[in-house]
Amino acid sequence: MQRAAAKPSYANSVELHLERLNADVWTIELADSDLSVLELFAPYRGRLRKKIAIGVVGHRTLQVEQPEEVAELVRRALHFIDAEHLVLSSDCGFGRQGFNRLIAYYKAAAIAQGANIVRRELGGAEHEVRAADPAVQVDVLRTVPEPAP
Repeated sequence: MQRAAAKPSYANSVELHLERLNADVWTIELADSDLSVLELFAPYRGRLRKKIAIGVVGHRTLQVEQPEEVAELVRRALHFIDAEHLVLSSDCGFGRQGFNRLIAYYKAAAIAQGANIVRRELGGAEHEVRAADPAVQVDVLRTVPEPAP
């Protein structure tokens, strides 16, 4: 949950990452950034040879992002990265970041729900997000019906 650099930047290495590295996907932290990194992809729009995975949920906060927040980051990214080259991810892994599995679970669910919002807007097929079903949520108050007399 700590940052190694005060203002990390990919500006000096974007060409290296996109054109020279032998990789299929480049993952960038976006959720906890100022989003200016997206502008670096503008010259490559329409001609990317690899996928770009953007972090749409943070690993530095315990607050679970709302699906609408995720969707907003995706919309912004789509101005610079074509949809077929965009992958949604967390900013970093959740394994050693100081929060429990339940928080990671709901952050992952927010990614899927946010993706569905944008898919709906673009006319794409939505995918079921079982974690959004209140019947499987652990934080939803359920009342037990009274037995019949």
